[in-house]
Amino acid sequence: MTRLTGTLPGGDANGLVAIARQLIDSPHEVHVAVVLLDCKSSKVDHDTGEIIPTARIRRVEVIGKQDKELAQQMMRRALEARTGKTVLPFDLEEDMRSAFGGIDPNTGEILDP
Repeated sequence: MTRLTGTLPGGDANGLVAIARQLIDSPHEVHVAVVLLDCKSSKVDHDTGEIIPTARIRRVEVIGKQDKELAQQMMRRALEARTGKTVLPFDLEEDMRSAFGGIDPNTGEILDP
């Protein structure tokens, strides 16, 4: 299991500032972002030996509409590499549809020009 710090980077490294108004006005709209992260710290459970890393976001940038198709392809490729599955789980497919709009999550086909 990996944890995530509760803070975002400051200054220019926090690209979420650019969509703050959208987040307020449409809180349920899904946005696509790319993050750079590292490990801020690790916690050791001495009973089980499990080491739990805590990831820290170093930089976050929101992906614009012009790059969503590429981002979707990258996300699908990463998911397939990580899980070995070529078909998206239903809940993730719905998240992808919400995030990427009129793009078929199975084929990458643009449904709504």
